[in-house]
Amino acid sequence: MKTEILTGASQAIDPERIFATPREIKPVQRATLPQEIVKAIADLIRRGVWKTGDLLPSEKDLASQFGVGRSTIREAVKSLAVMGVIESRAGEGSFLRQPSSETLAGAMMWGLLLSERNLDDLLEARILIEVECCSKAAENRSDDVPPRLYRIVEDMKNHFSDYSRFMALDNDFHVLLARSAGNILYSTMAETIQGLVRIWYSATYDMPGTMDLTITEHLRIVDAVRDRNEHAAREAMRAHLSRAGARLKVALG
Repeated sequence: MKTEILTGASQAIDPERIFATPREIKPVQRATLPQEIVKAIADLIRRGVWKTGDLLPSEKDLASQFGVGRSTIREAVKSLAVMGVIESRAGEGSFLRQPSSETLAGAMMWGLLLSERNLDDLLEARILIEVECCSKAAENRSDDVPPRLYRIVEDMKNHFSDYSRFMALDNDFHVLLARSAGNILYSTMAETIQGLVRIWYSATYDMPGTMDLTITEHLRIVDAVRDRNEHAAREAMRAHLSRAGARLKVALG
């Protein structure tokens, strides 16, 4: 079977390169955190166990070999896809992508991702970019943006028992705000950051009150954007991100 990779060339899939052997995939120690899976996959790539164009094992097989739940694998794979490390193809599976210039954001994300020591860097960058995006969204947003944001928050209220869905809606909220700023570079950087958020911040949802606080903080942001109050929008987003960062540090101990 021929498989198209990012370079545009075609190559046959070598069956021996589809799966890493069990001895190469070790159960992770912190199975509730998708970033541990991403780190483990990064290590396999660095050591050449998986190479450009390889078909990764299925979600079920990865969950079994890493010793984690399928939802953890699913979040890790989504994050790797956002970073441009892998490409998911309907009906075929997930393939390791050829590095390219379009993964500018991915290079930044790998650097931030692989060490908890860099969480302060992530938080600082997130505040700089998303606070400005929120202010610009209040200034430039179209009339349909506040209702769409309110709908996302309402959907989040209805998914307290589904961490994966709640987190996806949280990402959607921030991405919509960034796009509403009217600056393509802002929105690109904000979407890049959300790929990291999806990995790290899932750890906070087990903390009592986190989801309620997130809803309350989001509503303050939407109210300011609705009122076209740039200053209030900036401060509401700054407060939300600072508190979310503090919750993450507590969750990670």
